[in-house]
Amino acid sequence: MSQTESDLESPTPMSTSDCVTFIRQNGRYNLAKQHRLKNSLLAGVGFLELANAGDFAANVWNEIPVSHFAAALMAVGGTLALAISLFAFKDARLSRCNILLLREERRYLRKQRADYMQDTQIVHYLDSRLDVNFREMGTELVDRIGMDIVMGFGAVLVGIGTFMAIGGANPRVFRASNLLSGYIGNAPVALYGVANAAWSAWVWRRAHRHGIAGAKELKADIIELALKRRVRTVKTHAAINGAIGIVAGAASLVTATLWYGYPILVPCIILSVLCNYVWRHRIGYDRPLIRKPPRADKISLIKELRSVTYAQQILEEGPLESLPKLVSDPESIASIIEFMVKNDLFEDFCIRLLTDTSLSTSLFDTSIEELTIDPQSLCAADKLFLPRFLEIAQLSVKEMGSTRFQYRERYTIEALGCYLCSPGLKTTSEKC
Repeated sequence: MSQTESDLESPTPMSTSDCVTFIRQNGRYNLAKQHRLKNSLLAGVGFLELANAGDFAANVWNEIPVSHFAAALMAVGGTLALAISLFAFKDARLSRCNILLLREERRYLRKQRADYMQDTQIVHYLDSRLDVNFREMGTELVDRIGMDIVMGFGAVLVGIGTFMAIGGANPRVFRASNLLSGYIGNAPVALYGVANAAWSAWVWRRAHRHGIAGAKELKADIIELALKRRVRTVKTHAAINGAIGIVAGAASLVTATLWYGYPILVPCIILSVLCNYVWRHRIGYDRPLIRKPPRADKISLIKELRSVTYAQQILEEGPLESLPKLVSDPESIASIIEFMVKNDLFEDFCIRLLTDTSLSTSLFDTSIEELTIDPQSLCAADKLFLPRFLEIAQLSVKEMGSTRFQYRERYTIEALGCYLCSPGLKTTSEKC
């Protein structure tokens, strides 16, 4: 077995932090709580710039009496703005879950840092993970929940103001409509654009530093190429996203009184949807929280990336027969469970295991309201269950393996970039 294969399937110490807890709801078990950072950005929030252009008819045909054609467009625009705002508020709830988990992880990392203060290598590792955590927290606060609240609120005002413009024959309604679909409704977009541009500039600079550090510290091989590829994607996304915020914010203020701002908003809307897609499919990732004592360095991060690359190659060659090639001993339940835990597939494995009623009732007491599945108990299961375990594990790898390894690669590359840029790492001549 090659070193890469050995790294991929080598046994990992398992603890209570690897357990998965389910609660019975409506006759079936569901996860008790989210305990992992999720790439849960909704596609619908990419259209928030379009929502703030829903007042097009109200501002262009701002006259009395309102024509039937303009009234119909106002109804469509107002409905569109209010509908898209729902995605913003739903996405804000998803982002809040991530923020709470990241705060919990940050407290744990800081506590670990205080406990290991005398070990410079571990402190260096913890500093790099805190750096990753800070970027993730900033993304959730600025790029998600901040955008959702500010632009979602603006979309609601624009939608209400656009509907009120239909009844603009009433002087009070006319003035209120002009305010809501004008400066008041569009001002939040401009306000958010400034904050978003500042954050995007910081993200761009951070990615740039990762690229410089990778060129200094890594050999010209697949790992450096992977880091360069991610750095390039992150920098492009940050540059476009920051520019959109400034341009769209200014254009939205112009649209309050002049129609000339709307043509400027068209490319902003298209690029906003594109940025949303790139983040969800090229940059964002799921990952488990750090809940174990820290053990990692530059070499271990590089080895992990190589093992992930190897796994992805195996999955591409034959997803249906991949598990026997990835696990050293497919005839051992313990080896299978250790592989699922190490590669962040244990939760998916447990969910599928519980859908098999005959197997789950043989292994657990499924009459209880709260069920916790731990790796140790599954490793000790009777070998008679091996064929079914192997089948469920292969199904998990086939359906979720590619995504999990892809997410793991993205996170590990970012962690490696932060590690290389941490002040604690010394090169032969200077600090990164």
